[in-house]
Amino acid sequence: MLLKQLSEILQDGQEAELNAAFAAFSCRDKDVENFLKTKAIEHERRKKSRTYLVLAEADELCVLAYFTLSLKILTFDSELSKTAIQTIDGFNKRAKAVPVMLIGQFGKDSAAAAVESLTGDTLMSLCKYYLGGAQSIVGGRVALVECLPVAPVMSFYERNGFKFLQKDENDKYHQMILTL
Repeated sequence: MLLKQLSEILQDGQEAELNAAFAAFSCRDKDVENFLKTKAIEHERRKKSRTYLVLAEADELCVLAYFTLSLKILTFDSELSKTAIQTIDGFNKRAKAVPVMLIGQFGKDSAAAAVESLTGDTLMSLCKYYLGGAQSIVGGRVALVECLPVAPVMSFYERNGFKFLQKDENDKYHQMILTL
């Protein structure tokens, strides 16, 4: 297995091969699958996010899993306690919003289940490594995931150190944070 940033592969002029590899990617979460197939390259080019691919081998573009990181402004719900806000912000208990590092996409190819060493926890460890690298360069206190309120998904994030913060403004996703 090899972890490679999407922009590196694009710089090598392998977009056609990438599109073929993305077309073969299948995931239980169709939003995660769709992002990789239709938006990841454009977001990478426009520098809106950075996508990291777990490849089967160095010389083959077979995507086993991926995650996408970006920045987001997290707006606090009016019901959130001042203590929680100050803990997240670091200074101001009256802050209305803070910048956070967003794990925007996180998924594994259905066929990757046969690869025993590539668990969700392993993928999250790789993701946390890159979050830590970003934090050491620019600072930042919190990583955010937004997930559907599905027990196994939330349990996975909780097992990896995330805590429920609030629902998003549309009441669709649960926003969970990880203190960095």
